[in-house]
Amino acid sequence: MGSKDDRVFETIKMKKSKISIYSYADTALPHLGKIVAANETVLKKLAAALVKGVPAGKRLLVFGSGHSAIFPMELYHRAGGAAFVVPVVAEYLLPTAGPSVVRVLERTSGAATPAFNRVAPKKGEMLWLASNSGINAAVVELALEAGKRGLKTVAFTNLAHSRAVPSRHASGKRLFEVCDEVVDIGGVRGDAAIPLASRDKGTVSAGPLSTLSTVLLGNSVLVLAMAELEKKGHPCVYTSVNTPEGETRNRKLEAAAAKTDFLLR
Repeated sequence: MGSKDDRVFETIKMKKSKISIYSYADTALPHLGKIVAANETVLKKLAAALVKGVPAGKRLLVFGSGHSAIFPMELYHRAGGAAFVVPVVAEYLLPTAGPSVVRVLERTSGAATPAFNRVAPKKGEMLWLASNSGINAAVVELALEAGKRGLKTVAFTNLAHSRAVPSRHASGKRLFEVCDEVVDIGGVRGDAAIPLASRDKGTVSAGPLSTLSTVLLGNSVLVLAMAELEKKGHPCVYTSVNTPEGETRNRKLEAAAAKTDFLLR
């Protein structure tokens, strides 16, 4: 007869034995549909703000660090993307800087400010900040600094996780507590949503949802805003540069965007 630990492991394993190639999709796809419906009001509000602000020269600034940096990179200068998006990113805050580097800097107040200054933010512009936990000092401080400069701040964060853990910012505030608007990306504490049997821990979870969630919600806003802007005669949608017609259109958009996007200069 096995040990008590072995018996516990076998019980958990039986409960999780139905894990399959479809497990992640079966978890993620319903989740994605739910969060769009849950955030419908604020998403429409953000789209309306862009439709009003973009023709007046206002940009959409987007920040994320660690894996949340995928959010601004995905929304920036791509086929089907918006020419008015400018990423607020820094190499030292990307996953490729290495976990030991990013972990320290994400928790350092002011670490994101140089990247923010580099895009020359203007009063009245909107800043989206992505952070699953919303507790690290760099992102909270950036939201506070942007607010002081007159930008409209929007948190894309997991409220279930954020409310369950303490802030690492000196103010004791979490991202959702310091931003003008909050988009709840949903999910669970710890992000990974699929419990697995583990002989080491008894159970451990895989299948993070935060990146899929931020990208879906962000693009939901942009598609609605771009549809209105294009209809009103304000070209703003990039097309694939891997098509002859896409290259021609994009060069015109880039020429206009270069005036306020340092990455295009």
